[in-house]
Amino acid sequence: MQSHYLELSPHEDGKRWIAEITGPDEAFGLKREFQPEITPGVYQIFDGYYQIHGIFPGITPFQKEYVIVQDGQMTRRVSYQVIRQNIPAIVAYTPQRKERLIYQIKEQFKEIYEAAPYYFVQEELLQQEESLGMVDTSEALLHGLTTILKQKDQMIAYYQKAHEAGYDAWG
Repeated sequence: MQSHYLELSPHEDGKRWIAEITGPDEAFGLKREFQPEITPGVYQIFDGYYQIHGIFPGITPFQKEYVIVQDGQMTRRVSYQVIRQNIPAIVAYTPQRKERLIYQIKEQFKEIYEAAPYYFVQEELLQQEESLGMVDTSEALLHGLTTILKQKDQMIAYYQKAHEAGYDAWG
């Protein structure tokens, strides 16, 4: 899966964010799923439809701007109407979006295992990976990814402490 990393600084209002457009929304017109920061200020984006707010060095700021990323190329200043016209394609992309989120979660699991390469960690992460296929929505997978990113350092520290305490001596 081809991805790109976009590093954003806060806009004049002090905010920065990237939201993937995932379908229609009765209240707001478009359903947006706010993407987590992979590291502070850095977002991972794939092909899709997004709304971006923030500053990237050397180009005009994104101000709640709609963009389309296709084959790794970003088209900026896409109108709301064009995004609305593409709702059927956006909705049809849901299975690929779920696959992508599972891929992103598994990449985080790999990083956790590399930092805590113990048998019991491997077993626990494999069990969690197996349950990813049972998650129904991309929204739920995104929530899982966001939680993992926020707690990754704590998880690694926990696993390392458990290992030092002899937890996986049987493994």
